[in-house]
Amino acid sequence: MKKIKYTVLLGMLVFLIHCDTKKDYFNDVGANLLCTTYAICNGETPAKTGIIGDSWTDLLLGFPAVETLRPQLENRFHYKFVGATLGGKTLQQVVNEGLQFQVIDQGGADMKVIILSLGGNDIQANLSEYIGNVETVQAQRFATIKANLKKLVATGNAYKVSRFGGQPIKWIIHGYDYPNPYMAPVIAGSDEGCKSKFDRIGLNVPDAAVFTSTQLDAFNNLLLDTIREEPTLLYTDLRNTLGGKPFSRAEFMLDCIHANNLGYTYLTDKFARLIYPITNLGF
Repeated sequence: MKKIKYTVLLGMLVFLIHCDTKKDYFNDVGANLLCTTYAICNGETPAKTGIIGDSWTDLLLGFPAVETLRPQLENRFHYKFVGATLGGKTLQQVVNEGLQFQVIDQGGADMKVIILSLGGNDIQANLSEYIGNVETVQAQRFATIKANLKKLVATGNAYKVSRFGGQPIKWIIHGYDYPNPYMAPVIAGSDEGCKSKFDRIGLNVPDAAVFTSTQLDAFNNLLLDTIREEPTLLYTDLRNTLGGKPFSRAEFMLDCIHANNLGYTYLTDKFARLIYPITNLGF
């Protein structure tokens, strides 16, 4: 369903771009969305910092009701990003589509750092597969995430050095904060981490908060393990920013897996402090 939605969206945006050739390319709304969400841009827009992310960076095509990590880092900490961010994006999708190459092409030779907000959708997709087989399915998904993450970094660095020379890129990935599975879904289709979804598909867990927080801790441990094997990959821990284990506080959450504006303000403050020594930007 998500692939169909994004295919239709891409087709609509391509139509928008070509419907009036008299307009400047970057003044066209469709062109800007393509550039922001898929890193399909009209040439380079040089930048030192790139970003590839899921709904924690862009919930839905820049929908202004929630200021996620990307707009807050841009507006409050003055980052100039090039990148590909769109709600629902998976690490698997990024690797399959080669978005790391497109972001590097867009940023050019000055690209030093790429921020990653990926992995959550790979874990949350098709929750029914976990029924009766949680540990095995989780282990398989984590192994795939690790392999894809290492591939993303290795191929991205090889491409950057081959095309532009210089040093490899530094990649920064965060590990999310704890979900709140008892929150009601606000946006249709965004209830992957909600207890209501667990109940509806028959995923019976003794305690939804224990299940989701344990899964999140395991994901963070996976990232810690991965950075030991890939020296240009760096990790930031955002846990306990919104209230702590076993679940984030409702007043900081939009739904079960996304923060609200206030929540993302706290998350961005912490994230900016953690990445400043690496990017030397934002303060």
